[in-house]
Amino acid sequence: MAIKPKITFSTNPNARNKALIDGSVQLDGYDFEYIGDKYTPGEMHYRFVQGEFDVAEMSTATLMRAREKGKRFLALPVFFQRGPRQRNIFVRDGSLKHPSDLKGKQIGCFRYGATAVSWARGYLLDEHGIKTTDVGWFVSGQEVYIANELPVQVERLEPPPPFGQEKPHLSRLVSEGKLAAALVAGDSGYPALFGGGVLPGVMGQFPGVRPLFDDADEIIHYVKRTQIYPIIHIVTIKEETAEKYPDLAAKLIEAFDEANRLAVRYLSPAQAEGYAKERDVLGYDPYACVLTESAKKSIQALNRYQIEQGLVKKELSLESLFVKQAFTT
Repeated sequence: MAIKPKITFSTNPNARNKALIDGSVQLDGYDFEYIGDKYTPGEMHYRFVQGEFDVAEMSTATLMRAREKGKRFLALPVFFQRGPRQRNIFVRDGSLKHPSDLKGKQIGCFRYGATAVSWARGYLLDEHGIKTTDVGWFVSGQEVYIANELPVQVERLEPPPPFGQEKPHLSRLVSEGKLAAALVAGDSGYPALFGGGVLPGVMGQFPGVRPLFDDADEIIHYVKRTQIYPIIHIVTIKEETAEKYPDLAAKLIEAFDEANRLAVRYLSPAQAEGYAKERDVLGYDPYACVLTESAKKSIQALNRYQIEQGLVKKELSLESLFVKQAFTT
């Protein structure tokens, strides 16, 4: 029997990849070795950029920056985390009369280049006219990868805490009024669309800290009006691995698509109901392994935001970011 090529894969477990992790779905012709969930998302993304793993869940914003600088990674149309980022903009209760009051203030974030932070800044730009250069920036954590000189001065916490421990520091500074707001990662998918998530428990370690935007009807209206449903993490493959095994990308898309269809096995009844409601409200499955028009528009919006934020220099075509099989499935 011929030995199957080994493909290493790193991700944090979720209902949409569990069937691949536990072997219910096989990667035809390959030994798909799962690298366990011992890393936080930030550390996993950092390690992948350094060259570990053949296939990995990756920050979508980091992928764009890496591609622009010639790093050889390509995306698969596989999305585990999507959702609006309004609920991840935190302020001290009563500190603002209007979001535009943030202009001229200092805003904190756990990483300047984090995908969730880029999305939140983009929302503030499009909907409230707040440019990245209109505010000061404080960063509490370690960056994964920033390739360009930034257009703003960034104050940083030194030394940064370990990956995954950046948020409480931001919560304290917002609570004390030393930061006007904080942009963090957290609830996505149906919890962030409809509310009822768990992130305020993390940011609520200090009194008076709350989401700046928390009206579910307004959030749903924004998503339906703009057709932007932020993509946070995306599955990415080393370009050299895709070249070495020409049939691999299509087989990966097929396997992840099957795992997505089996996700209901790993969801609680309440979770299954929430995701069904999310799909019905949007009018499509935001986690299907296809480049929908919403996915394309969302990727292009994130590209535009990163240009405004000084993280990338130019528009990147979808064809330069994704494996060619993404356009044939």
